[in-house]
Amino acid sequence: MIALIQKEIVKILSKEENNLSITFVGSSNHTNIEKISDIDIIIICKKLTKKYYEKQINKLKNLDEKFYIEKFENLYINDSFGPLKFNKNRNLVLHVMIYDIDGHRKHVIESPFTCLDWSLYESSYGPNLKDLFPIFNLQIDDFKNSRRSFNDYKFEFKNRKLSYRKYHFISEDKYREIKKYKSINNVEFIEFMNHIIKFSIINLCKFLSNENKFFSNREIYTLLPEFKKFETLTKKLDRSVNNLEKLNLKEVEKEFKKFLNFYNNYFNELEKNYKLNYFYLVRHSKTKLNDGTFLGRRDPDINRKLSSKQIANLSNIKVKKYFTSTSKRAENTIKQITNTYEKNSNLQEIDYGEAEGLNLNELKSKYPFVVKGWKEGKDIRFPKGENTADVEKRFSIFLFENKNSIPFMAFTHQVVIRVALCNSINFDIANSFKFSVPYLKPIKFYIFNENLKLDIQRKELYRMLDNE
Repeated sequence: MIALIQKEIVKILSKEENNLSITFVGSSNHTNIEKISDIDIIIICKKLTKKYYEKQINKLKNLDEKFYIEKFENLYINDSFGPLKFNKNRNLVLHVMIYDIDGHRKHVIESPFTCLDWSLYESSYGPNLKDLFPIFNLQIDDFKNSRRSFNDYKFEFKNRKLSYRKYHFISEDKYREIKKYKSINNVEFIEFMNHIIKFSIINLCKFLSNENKFFSNREIYTLLPEFKKFETLTKKLDRSVNNLEKLNLKEVEKEFKKFLNFYNNYFNELEKNYKLNYFYLVRHSKTKLNDGTFLGRRDPDINRKLSSKQIANLSNIKVKKYFTSTSKRAENTIKQITNTYEKNSNLQEIDYGEAEGLNLNELKSKYPFVVKGWKEGKDIRFPKGENTADVEKRFSIFLFENKNSIPFMAFTHQVVIRVALCNSINFDIANSFKFSVPYLKPIKFYIFNENLKLDIQRKELYRMLDNE
């Protein structure tokens, strides 16, 4: 039944030229429709207007009842953003979430937990969500400052109300999201507890493994054996296993508070250990040859001395040791911060080989195979030079040889920092050119469980993307 309903929904919505992508996420991929609370539908459109929005909602309201009448009496359209449930009174609930491209990008930046989960599902129409806008792996900052963070969950649990958002159209083509709260009944309260446990643990798994995937119970408790003791509670709160109306709310709430306290203590300890091993990478000051041509092994000096504010910004960061590449532009930058530093050739900029000094148009003309390879998503080596993977190998050697010098600050180059960024967010290094690294900005990284992690807010990270 679910497959037939989804097929009909795609048939209805795909006729709209404004719709770019349609994806079914979450429990709507379950095979048994009686075991799910709703069918989650993510629609990405080119332009969001009031007329278009109402048209899509009305199309779904008019879904032929022959597709659901066997199991349900009514069709209910939930057009809010959030975990509200309306699966009662024999309702088939369609949870419809519509974003335009800009709204989707904003949601990716502000709600990485949700968007990473959604990115695991293949679209039923149009491009996949992850192909419309990159969704980077979880960082420690996400657990404190993103939507649906653990602090958000604790606040809503304590106040026994759920936050959700709805569109408010100011005019035909202008809108904003309004945040609201809804008080919840006992069953909804229990379902929310289950939601918190499930996603809090899964998000920890994604962070610790540096992967975004569906985790089996075995994988979860291999990564987080300390949480095995809450497995019985999660089963008790699962509406597909138990009749939630028959549960003793006081007992359930007591057990759940133990989970909250345990999770909070676990995360605080994790964060403390996580922040022990850190270092900074800084791109050198600008030169006259940072002019749009490929600047690798040419060795220009920097344009001007650093300002007192720039010097203070870098020198006030407490580190044990300083490194620089062997290039003049990096060394003459670090000299203004400290006289005690170590040169390391593995921090050198990428070797552009015969492309050195060319601009992009000249590269296309002289070496078209390089640009062709980029368009195909390949990490092409420059003629008689390096590719990004070569830089990655050099940087890995540098890190391994100097791990005992942590915390340190290294003055280096754009491609080296791009490689570090891609490693820390699990982004394909063949696409590292999409990042534009600012000059003289100290970017903080951690080494945790042998993985590279990034300490930067998502908004700042996405600003480095060319398409931002």
